[in-house]
Amino acid sequence: MKPPFANYDIVVYFGCGLFSLPFIVHYTGGLRANTTSFNFGIEPQFVSTLVTTLTVLFSVYILGHIIAYVGSQLIEKLMDSFFGKASTIVILGTKIRNTSLSQVIRGQLKNNVIKNFSRATWLSSLIRCLTHLPALPSYFGILVLGFFGFYRTRLSREVLAAASAKLSAIPVLDIEIRVDTVWFKPLEAIVMNNNPSATARMYNYLVISGLFRSICTILLASLWFEMAYVLLRISGYDAPQGLLMLGNSSLPFQLFSYAAISLVYLFSLFSYLKFQRRYVEDAIFAFVFAKG
Repeated sequence: MKPPFANYDIVVYFGCGLFSLPFIVHYTGGLRANTTSFNFGIEPQFVSTLVTTLTVLFSVYILGHIIAYVGSQLIEKLMDSFFGKASTIVILGTKIRNTSLSQVIRGQLKNNVIKNFSRATWLSSLIRCLTHLPALPSYFGILVLGFFGFYRTRLSREVLAAASAKLSAIPVLDIEIRVDTVWFKPLEAIVMNNNPSATARMYNYLVISGLFRSICTILLASLWFEMAYVLLRISGYDAPQGLLMLGNSSLPFQLFSYAAISLVYLFSLFSYLKFQRRYVEDAIFAFVFAKG
């Protein structure tokens, strides 16, 4: 019998809901939750305490759901539309063994940017880009320095070719693994229905990538406050302290707080992309090498 809550609920929804509370407390000027407002005066007292505790827990759980949904819209969709889905990244990764990784990715990024802003949905792409405004200096630095390690796949061309041949041999599908075909969902469904041990490993990667995606969402919201505080302090106004200013109210420490959170955000973003890629890789390995 399966438990009522899966690992994803506990780690991503409960975990990130709790993780966001210190950020909310700091950036709302020390706001504290008044749990007595949930006290309905139920007798005996332990029942009232139980209701209060459950209300707080479910509030955190719902907050985690909201963060995960916002992350899927702002983090996942933006990265997928500009860099390509993880399945596309894997295909490209097998083709850049002897060429410049940075050059290939910059070309892919340029083509996707043009494509996104030339379609009818350009407005939604623009809005998503604007929500990432505080992270743009970090993105620019990564683009210039060429830190694109998340594109380096463990798959070889031979394994991907074997997966493509095996997939196209299925009469119902007849799909080749290419950038312009929808091939991963059928492959994923076959592995999930025929290989429980591989599915368990894949699920671990799914949980970890979901965790880092939600952390990215929290840190991106934090960067908006940090950027606003830096601009206020540069303009001569008395801005609130950033999250990592260590009690010092000077501009250098304000910049340090902004830079430090930007660095943690990039680490979380690359971790999200890496584990998303590993999920796809494990599915392909299981599909090719599974018995039967």
